[in-house]
Amino acid sequence: MTHKIAIDLTAYTPSRMDGINRYSFEILKALLNTNLDFLVYTSHPILPNKRIKVIANPEMSDNNFQGNITRLFWHQFQLPQYLKQDKISLLYTPVPEGMFFPVCPQIITVHDLLPIFFPEVYPRIKYYFQYILPYLLKSATAIIAVSQSTKNDLQKYYNIPSDLIHVVYPGYNSDNFNSILTPEANNIPAKYKLQNFILCVGETRPYKNTRRLIYAFSQLNFPDLTLAIVGKLSKMDKELISLPKELNIVDKVSFLGEVTDEELAGLYHTAKAFVFPSLYEGFGIPPLEAMACGCPVVTSRVASLPEVCGDAVYYVNPEDINSITEGIYQVLTDINLAAKLRNQGLERVKQFDYQITASRIKEIISINSNVNF
Repeated sequence: MTHKIAIDLTAYTPSRMDGINRYSFEILKALLNTNLDFLVYTSHPILPNKRIKVIANPEMSDNNFQGNITRLFWHQFQLPQYLKQDKISLLYTPVPEGMFFPVCPQIITVHDLLPIFFPEVYPRIKYYFQYILPYLLKSATAIIAVSQSTKNDLQKYYNIPSDLIHVVYPGYNSDNFNSILTPEANNIPAKYKLQNFILCVGETRPYKNTRRLIYAFSQLNFPDLTLAIVGKLSKMDKELISLPKELNIVDKVSFLGEVTDEELAGLYHTAKAFVFPSLYEGFGIPPLEAMACGCPVVTSRVASLPEVCGDAVYYVNPEDINSITEGIYQVLTDINLAAKLRNQGLERVKQFDYQITASRIKEIISINSNVNF
């Protein structure tokens, strides 16, 4: 029997390609290459495909309080009507959203528990994770976690049975992030006036640990080396941008803001090292992107990062500034180590492919769409 599946992409925002939006888009592209019979509910005409059904106001997907509240009520009152009308057998959502009282089996995806661990960074969303998400998880037929680390957190904080949680690793955009250095990508550093530099990528929220990285960088004695920081400047640490001046390295730290994927690939290719000193990650795609471009990686030995990066990176203690400094120093000065990390990184990323991700998700959907409900 063929089961008709609904994929809920009402939270997807094309103009904001952060981690979860990128994940949702890549999952959709990969599932379109399978024979899974599904219909997509979305607020935006994502791709020209008959399986994409635009059913809501685009403002519903806004990444703000109003958008989140509107979507929460839509899931409880309007979504069930669509599911019944379209004779849906199962709902799959690539984000931690869903119905309190499901009218069909639902599979919910959880990427991380950041609002639990860093409630001060997510002053509103923390209440969603504390009071709403527990009910959604208990109403789910199955839960997808993007790493074993996230699965462990779900079991610990929500007391979810292990057999309900399936670990399915994301992939990365291998079309853009790969070992091929194009002439255009090679010219990107000059655009940002960079020559000999190390790279950090991510919005500068406190858990990304950018402040400690800048302190660590200030301890290095490489006169011509600069630190390039890619990502949106967070309002949580407005003084961060003035820190290099306080440390007398203002001319050696560049805040590049948000860049295109093509520009980012060029920066990965030409950086001496990629440094990712995060205090917590549910998965961590930037280290994969860097490895795929042949850039040696220095990252934290915390949460999901060892699980994702394996033995292909140099690990540091993210809470110890001296450890971060030492990690960068070792990769920059040990030619053999840097070459080893490049080679192992290129091998490591082969394990992460969105087609593999889509295949695993399809398996989980197929099994759970047979559940009596």
